[in-house]
Amino acid sequence: MENEKPMPKELAEEQISENVQQEAELIGDEIKGAHNGVNNLKETQEESEVSGHVPEEKKPVIKVAKEKKPKAKKEKEDVVLDLVIVDNTSEDNELEEVKAEVPPTSEDEFIDLTEFNKGSLVEFIKELEKETEIKKVSRHLRNLKLRFDDLFNEEKSAALANYQKEEGVNPEDFLFKGDLLDTEFEEIYQRLNQKRHQFFTQLENKKEENLKKKNTLLDQLRDIVDNNFDIDIKLIKELQATWQAIGQVPSNQNKSLWANYNALMDRFYDSRSIYFELKDLDRKKNLIAKTELCEKAENLNINGNLNTAFKELNDLHEEYKLVGPVPRENQEELWQRFKTASDEIYNNRRAYLETLKMSFNENLVEKRALVEEIQGYANFESGSVKDWNTASKKVAELQNKWDLIGGIPREKSKEINKLFWGYFKQFFAIRAEFFKQFDAEKQENLEKKRVLVTRAEELNSSEDDLDKVTDQLKQLQSQWREIGAVPDKYRNKIYNQFKLICDSFFDKKRAKSQIQTKDYEENYVKKQAIIEELNLLSKSSEISFEQIFKIVDAYMAIGYVPRNFIKKMNESFDKAIANLLAADGISEEERNEIKMHLQVTQLKQGPQAEVKMHQKDVQIKRKISSLESDVNIWKTNIDFFSASKNADKLKLEFNEKIKLAEEELAGLKEQLIILRQA
Repeated sequence: MENEKPMPKELAEEQISENVQQEAELIGDEIKGAHNGVNNLKETQEESEVSGHVPEEKKPVIKVAKEKKPKAKKEKEDVVLDLVIVDNTSEDNELEEVKAEVPPTSEDEFIDLTEFNKGSLVEFIKELEKETEIKKVSRHLRNLKLRFDDLFNEEKSAALANYQKEEGVNPEDFLFKGDLLDTEFEEIYQRLNQKRHQFFTQLENKKEENLKKKNTLLDQLRDIVDNNFDIDIKLIKELQATWQAIGQVPSNQNKSLWANYNALMDRFYDSRSIYFELKDLDRKKNLIAKTELCEKAENLNINGNLNTAFKELNDLHEEYKLVGPVPRENQEELWQRFKTASDEIYNNRRAYLETLKMSFNENLVEKRALVEEIQGYANFESGSVKDWNTASKKVAELQNKWDLIGGIPREKSKEINKLFWGYFKQFFAIRAEFFKQFDAEKQENLEKKRVLVTRAEELNSSEDDLDKVTDQLKQLQSQWREIGAVPDKYRNKIYNQFKLICDSFFDKKRAKSQIQTKDYEENYVKKQAIIEELNLLSKSSEISFEQIFKIVDAYMAIGYVPRNFIKKMNESFDKAIANLLAADGISEEERNEIKMHLQVTQLKQGPQAEVKMHQKDVQIKRKISSLESDVNIWKTNIDFFSASKNADKLKLEFNEKIKLAEEELAGLKEQLIILRQA
């Protein structure tokens, strides 16, 4: 107990700093949302009103022990501990200064309630009641109450003025009860206030429990120091670990506890011959540890990812605070090195956030332009499948552009996304209704063609005059051409049924008739007319997808032509089809479907039809498998690209390749469906 020495300044700074920092962070959480300029004291007072106590002024008065001591010795200890408190400000303040430079988040923004009416305040407090974070509730509740009371008093004053205007009334009889909004607001306010009071009461109770635990540890440590028996240093380390594990205590007791704790620890080590040796060794180890932390902080500036660097820097700050003091001659230099590395990251992050903000604003302008553009398709109407396909392609392009644009300001994100996707869904809802009706019409057309197939079978089996049956069958063919499209999966099947019946009849007719050449010549004329119709159609500005199939089906339905005209006829037909496919009015998807339709028809009519169709099926499936494999590889490669300018360019190139491959896949799958339905 004699020759008591003041605890080292840096040890006190490091050990007190952690708890002070925790208290500062708690206060910082409680004042989010306040006006700029509102200080920590004001917010602490406001919370104290809720928890039911008034915070005491923090004073550097610390009692080391409860037992009475000689006056001279007590004064010496008070002086020592006062020095500890005063000298604590340097490094701790700089830690707070660096921490304060972190850019504020949107949660810190103050909500101005001056323009809110009672209805708005009730809606606000209803939403606030859903909030699970009591600290956030506390930030807004008092301002809500003040604003609502102002509005209530205004209404009360106005009502009293109107009441006094009436003759013969006594102002003392005036009673103002308010309205339902007043009642609803007061009920919610009382519930929230009670919840807030319970929260801070529990928090203070927990702090009081922690205070008792730490005082118990101080008594144990004081007993060890006073008796000065030979104790294993591991027990002291365990006591220190227990101390560190205990949570926060009342703020007005915090410095006192830490000062007493540090003073007792200092006296303990003073009582041991190895104190200075351990202190020097610890400081050298701490110097190595903090130097490594400085190097890590400096290396964070070159890793290229500011968000990761910022998070890791905060972790390094926590580690730095937990590491003990270093030799005095290295203390300031080491701290300035760590602070310089931290400042560089904070400055870079601030610059990055400013750049990001500008980029977000530019993206917002682009997305607003896309909203205006897609709005023009929200109420799109047309009776043409081609028009709908063109519009759908355009809307899909707008969606791709939207997806490629980066982030936008958070406060605008919900609104702008709601507009864009609202118009997007509206367009496709109308489109779905159109194709629903269109599919219903196709089904009706299928039933009509099935009736014609049945009638054609009856005519083919009829024993009536061939000319009469021929006329009737031709009428059926005319009716067939007038009927619109049928569902895709039945188109080839129903057509082949009808064509097979017609071919069977005309083959039978040719076998029984001597006018085969004349029939063939008529077929030649008909096919020539259809070829001319195809040539005229290829020059038209409006080409209907269904019209092409109708004409092609009509051509295929016509029977044989004279043998010496077959080659010329086929060449003319192929040329007309080629001209039609080259027309501007036909999309690439339609070209591929027409080609596939013709290939399937030619394969079926040619020799070894089943073998060739099977070979075509295998060829398409292999191509699909190859493309799907390529797409999967490209998508996997994109995930490994790092964030850089060159990587973004590569991503765009790969996305374009994936898009083209997926379009080709869709076409191949459509071809496979057509082939298998034939």
